Amino acid sequence: MPKAKAAAKLKIQILAGGISHEREVSLKSGRRVADALTDAGASVVIREPDAALLANIRKDKPDVIWPVLHGASGEDGALRDILALTGVPFVGATAQGARLAWDKSIAKILVEREGVQTPASITLPKDTFRELDAEGVLKTVAASLALPVVVKPAKSGSAQGVTIVRKADQLSRAMIDAYVYCDVAIIERYV
Repeated sequence: MPKAKAAAKLKIQILAGGISHEREVSLKSGRRVADALTDAGASVVIREPDAALLANIRKDKPDVIWPVLHGASGEDGALRDILALTGVPFVGATAQGARLAWDKSIAKILVEREGVQTPASITLPKDTFRELDAEGVLKTVAASLALPVVVKPAKSGSAQGVTIVRKADQLSRAMIDAYVYCDVAIIERYV
């Protein structure tokens, strides 16, 4: 059966938007997915993942749900747990897979266990960073990892809170920027 005919028979509910810092990115991504699926002949509806989510799933009766959500509310696995309870198939990772991938510090460990090399790094929770001599920690990190480094939130997407630090005096600001998005930051050797 040609792809267009198969797609034309599908009712697809796209979830886009949400409440994270990445809402606008999600809406744009959701619209692109909807346009492509509509062009392929599918019946598509875009919905917000809000208080009406379960009612909309019952009302729309989709054949498949396509989450196009960015940020914690869409990528941390919680929504996927709820979608799994509906019995409607959905696109993407399982809730467990999403949780493991969402936390970059955990994903890095899992990838390394499989033999994939990753850049040297340190993971610093905000409280630990604050309670220890922050300036001393940054000097030690800069000396140990060698500049440039990448500073990023452990849990965030769309490059939000990510800074490439080329000079030691930029490191403190980069940490502050990362902590806006997550209470854990990763400082990683730039490659």
